Amino acid sequence: MTVTTTALPRFVAQLTPHISTDTTLPPLGGIYLEADGTHLFAAATDRYTIAVTRTEATESEPWKAVVLRADLTALRALFPARRRTADLHLTHHRGCTRTPDGLLTVGDGTRSLTLSANASLARKFPKWRRLFADALAAEPRQDTETLYNADFLARWARAADRNQPLTTWSAGPGKPLLVAAGPDFLGLHMPVALPAHRPDTPARDRQDRAALRTTWADTLTPARRLKAAA
Repeated sequence: MTVTTTALPRFVAQLTPHISTDTTLPPLGGIYLEADGTHLFAAATDRYTIAVTRTEATESEPWKAVVLRADLTALRALFPARRRTADLHLTHHRGCTRTPDGLLTVGDGTRSLTLSANASLARKFPKWRRLFADALAAEPRQDTETLYNADFLARWARAADRNQPLTTWSAGPGKPLLVAAGPDFLGLHMPVALPAHRPDTPARDRQDRAALRTTWADTLTPARRLKAAA
């Protein structure tokens, strides 16, 4: 069961910022791969953000795998991102007695790397389709202030190519910000809990729109010119 694609280095670059560093959540410790007979999907999440990207792949039967962070380091070293993309062949080998988690071989015709497919982890990866279906179905409604972690916002810089804009919207307070880059990349970004839900949050962390208008009024109001003396 082999998928041939040039997209794997791009997937790794786009999704690495979203991989969880929490060692108590092994299914989130790498990039999830899924071939469904029409596309190859890749996803990563740490529960604060989740990103999924895809490319067409019609030559494979369905399979799932998780490539852990340590294996991604080896993958990047053997197949570095280049300006000129090259075909990579991803071959999934189902589990057997010796390798119950299955294997994933990545090669370019001259070199290859064989990794665990981590089938047991892949089965526990979050049901990402439902999350994105709900977010896409919800009507945009951004009519109040929303807090976002600035470090997490920086993760989306990897989502798009240079000069490619991001599209964003939200279904309202407490709902995730949906991020799209072109037709094949989607992300969800959970907001920081509002002070109403977290009484311990300092008031200064919530920049109320009305308060901002008041505190900036003098600075942003055009200065009046003095009249010349008669």
